[in-house]
Amino acid sequence: MKKYSKAFVFLLIVTAIFPCRGLSQTDALTKFEKSSLKGTPGYFRVGKTGEGQWWFITPGNQLFYYRGICAINRAGGAGGRFAGLTKYAETVDMKYNYQQSPDNFINACIQKVHGLGFNAFGAWTTEEFFNKGVPFTEIMEFFKEGPFLPQAGNKRGLPDIFDPKWVVAIDKNARALCSPLRYSEDLIGYFTDNEIGFGKADDFGLDPGFQAGQFDFSLLRVILGMESGKPAFEYTWDFLLKRYDNSFEKLSKAWDVKISSKDDIRKLNENKTKIPGEAYSTDARAFVKRYAEKYFKLTNKAIRRYDPNHLILGCRFGGPPPTDILDAIKPWTDVISANNYQPTLYERYDTVYQYTGLPLLIGEFSWNTDPYKVIPFSFEPEKKMSVKERMFLKGEETLLRTARHDGIVGFTWYRWVQGTCTDNRFFDGIVNYGDSLEMHCGELGKLLPTLEKVRMDAANGLWKKAPVNNGEMTLFPNRLRPNWDHYLRIGFVAGKPEVQVYGWKMKGKVLKFSKKQNLIYVKLEVIFEEATGISKNYEGGKGIYEIKLMRSGEKFYGNFTGTYNGSPVRGNVKAFYFPKI
Repeated sequence: MKKYSKAFVFLLIVTAIFPCRGLSQTDALTKFEKSSLKGTPGYFRVGKTGEGQWWFITPGNQLFYYRGICAINRAGGAGGRFAGLTKYAETVDMKYNYQQSPDNFINACIQKVHGLGFNAFGAWTTEEFFNKGVPFTEIMEFFKEGPFLPQAGNKRGLPDIFDPKWVVAIDKNARALCSPLRYSEDLIGYFTDNEIGFGKADDFGLDPGFQAGQFDFSLLRVILGMESGKPAFEYTWDFLLKRYDNSFEKLSKAWDVKISSKDDIRKLNENKTKIPGEAYSTDARAFVKRYAEKYFKLTNKAIRRYDPNHLILGCRFGGPPPTDILDAIKPWTDVISANNYQPTLYERYDTVYQYTGLPLLIGEFSWNTDPYKVIPFSFEPEKKMSVKERMFLKGEETLLRTARHDGIVGFTWYRWVQGTCTDNRFFDGIVNYGDSLEMHCGELGKLLPTLEKVRMDAANGLWKKAPVNNGEMTLFPNRLRPNWDHYLRIGFVAGKPEVQVYGWKMKGKVLKFSKKQNLIYVKLEVIFEEATGISKNYEGGKGIYEIKLMRSGEKFYGNFTGTYNGSPVRGNVKAFYFPKI
């Protein structure tokens, strides 16, 4: 008979005390849309209820909202089986006699995990914690397998996924990691990689939502300039020339640059020559999508060859990816995973969910970042908060909002062990290198056990229609000033906006406000601080904006007109309203 963890027992108790229409544990499966169910009966699955909420489903057919924690391992690092030893390993060996037996260490970690309200082990938790009665995930890290493509600087390039040697390498990896877990009832599923890029889709810019600076040029151009005979080189030239009837003349005309042979791209790259044709950008984006499609298909097949039972959880995107990449992943994953360190977690990934319709799992989360610590609340002119207080309150709001999102099935705290926090310097760890609980634990211990009830209460969607009364609105204007896409937040008390508004390097005030049914009008004055961007510096400035919004559920859509430093500006606005719980 399977022994259930304290987390499962707690979930049963919560459901019994706080019943919610359509989401009781006893009839959980009867409330799921059969066409939405993904996974194998008897193992972890995921599905969407008739009311539109996605949930993990345990092997025993119980609802499961994932609250994981990354990198529980003796080494104390984030790399799991690849992690280098830290001072934490010395503590573990001495305190728990790990070298004699890991059991004392494992049991102590499980006790801490459950005591704080976590219910799962995230990526980079090592194998000694598997199949101990606690749900867990495994990360494959296929991108660490070669052979690799050329890259800029000392960074590892993308793998040459067109090379049969790479296919053999990931097959070997899948056989080693998946075969032993094929029949595990505690395994939720597999991440294929972590925060990987799929190369750049343009020249002299950034990777689309992933690692910046990995290449000098687009992925297409990098491979076209490789040595001939390499599998990626041959595949990519075939891909490109087929788009132009195998004619260099047509290719040259479309790209607006002379190309008479395959060697010419190598010369253009050596000279860092810009390719001006719009067709080039289109081809570069199409190739990034082709590369991603092949990657997701090959990794899916490798995992499924050795484990047909468990979920595939995606590649833990570093940020919301472009739609081309989302199109590529949809046929080959059960859950999309992404990492997030911003208070706008709900808002950032709602766009991904609306586009794909697939459930999302947050692979990494922490509130120990500047957006949580630096940007004040609208009420702070009257009640000044410390950095720590602001961080904890904004972090709590973020997770409470995330629990209400129909498509987000859980999150993972980053990470298990790090340095000791002080008044001036915070770390992310649940424990420090001396194995003592750190400052986040008090807040997490109070918050985490409440999230299932919050999610269950949100199932009917009534909160999305709550009047704009007491809560907060997040505004996403399209360029309040040139090349500036950052959000602002407006607090509401008794149906009226608080005067002060804040955002990243922005502060301002509400000059006028009115609402009539589903329409909102607001006039703002915004003062911009100097700021440093990825490719430019921003001077300080001042803007006056009139914003008109129309409601659709918890979201509002509209536009703004106004001036920035005296020059006229206009754009679109998307906004989210969250009533206080």
